[in-house]
Amino acid sequence: MGQAFVETQGFLHLEENLSYRTPDRLDAVFSAVRGLDDATQLIAKGPQAIANRVYGGRLGNGPEHTGDGWRFRGSGYCHLTGKENFERFGRIAGVDIVSNPDLARQPAAAANLAFRYWEATGCSQMADRGDVEGITRAWNGPARLGLAERRDAALRALSIWGALA
Repeated sequence: MGQAFVETQGFLHLEENLSYRTPDRLDAVFSAVRGLDDATQLIAKGPQAIANRVYGGRLGNGPEHTGDGWRFRGSGYCHLTGKENFERFGRIAGVDIVSNPDLARQPAAAANLAFRYWEATGCSQMADRGDVEGITRAWNGPARLGLAERRDAALRALSIWGALA
């Protein structure tokens, strides 16, 4: 729950927020951004241009000009990203989110995908060990962005679940 809370900004957004305001942050987060001037230009073009740049040619997406970066941007409670992941987890969940990527941003399908992702990436075993860092790596990659926030959210979730037990 802590991971999903952070990914969705408090369960409010089922798609990745690519509305960057500061070029230095955009440049720091994504290696595909080529310096502050490039970041400034991308910000001026908007979230779709940012997604196509940072996810184009990665994660099974076609090159930047195909629009796959935007189509297969972080979606759902786990912010599933990239055509490869949409294909794999859509197949596991029995949902065709490659043909209809917006479905991954709908609550019911997003929940199904998040549960499937959680299980397929070994997060249950990591959760049993209290390995928030490992789960963060599975959900967000090697940079482990927002680790402290994810740890705090996991502890809040555990306190709620513990109170219900």
